[in-house]
Amino acid sequence: MFGGGLEIGFLLFIAYLLFGPKKVPEIARTLGKGLGELRRASNELKISLEEEIKNLDRLPESGSETTSTYGHHDPEPTPEDPGPRS
Repeated sequence: MFGGGLEIGFLLFIAYLLFGPKKVPEIARTLGKGLGELRRASNELKISLEEEIKNLDRLPESGSETTSTYGHHDPEPTPEDPGPRS
């Protein structure tokens, strides 16, 4: 967004004119804390999403251990051997 030093200097100058020399450090400190919290929250969200994706990837592997009637790994009954009827 603001890559150069000229843009940052211009923004600091405008903030100095609008808020005065006493308020600019307080505002900068508050913005810094807010950005730090935002970065931590986004990192936590990223980590939790990655863990959930890993859990979803492991789910089919653990699903083969459990057996369910007519699941993906069980064959359907043949006409000679009908399954339980409701």
